[in-house]
Amino acid sequence: MKKLIFIGLTIALITGCQEKTPQRYSQQSPQITTVKQLIGNYNNQTYDTSFYTDTSKTYYNTKDNPLSPEETIAYHKEMDKNYSERGFLDQDQEYEMVVTDKGETWVNCWLDWRGTLSANDQVIDIPIHLTYQFIDGKIVREVGMWDPTEVVLALQEMEMKNSMSADEKQIQATIDNIIKAWNTNDKDLMYANLANNIVRTDNGTIMANKPSDYGDFIDIYHGAFPDFKVNLDKTVIKGNKAYMNWSCTGTNTKDFMGNAPTNKKIETHGFSVWTFNKEGKGAKEDAFYDNMAVFTQLGYSMPAPN
Repeated sequence: MKKLIFIGLTIALITGCQEKTPQRYSQQSPQITTVKQLIGNYNNQTYDTSFYTDTSKTYYNTKDNPLSPEETIAYHKEMDKNYSERGFLDQDQEYEMVVTDKGETWVNCWLDWRGTLSANDQVIDIPIHLTYQFIDGKIVREVGMWDPTEVVLALQEMEMKNSMSADEKQIQATIDNIIKAWNTNDKDLMYANLANNIVRTDNGTIMANKPSDYGDFIDIYHGAFPDFKVNLDKTVIKGNKAYMNWSCTGTNTKDFMGNAPTNKKIETHGFSVWTFNKEGKGAKEDAFYDNMAVFTQLGYSMPAPN
């Protein structure tokens, strides 16, 4: 009988201890619900400090200079001015609540953010990690980490364009049209932005002496790579010249320079120096890039030199 009583007390003690042990990990909790409401408010631009304690501190991409709840909202509102639309995407959201060995309650979330810049309609996608510490149901600390490089560079480029002279803006408009013509295979748009005496050289070899020659050059690439795209990585305009780092991508689904399609993708990088006439039209392009890189990606074997 004593053994039965002892066993019963032991079971009760173990059960009691188990009941008092806090849940260390969960993907469903009141704290997670609060964070989801906070994310929803951000997407709707209905900011609310009631989720935070008055002394809460927010750190975005830094360990220094924390923001108060009011400063955090002011930060978001200031950033909102750059976008026609922005927010966290619904798909692939991950949330978890953890209780640390120190007894701290944190909610971690991994989200994908997308914004469209109002100045140029550029769409930017950024994966973001946010983490929130809770005490008594309120946020006392928020930390956000993401790579802001693409946004910073885009905003810097827009600022640079806004400070351009009238001539530089005309040249930039021509550059934008030339890139658009390349990417949409629009030879009429290309011709409208080229001087009648346009000259293009590739690694020092003349490839075009008139707009139609340039159009033939476009046909070669769009004929072999229907999804051919040109992206400007960096542009510097000085006087009547533009210095451009660019990259090209495409999938070889048609014959290319007498070779059968390989269905392989290419990505190549190059540098061009453009010269513009007084009307702001392209008068000369000196392009430099590595043909061998393209041939290698396509699997072509080159003959050995004599």
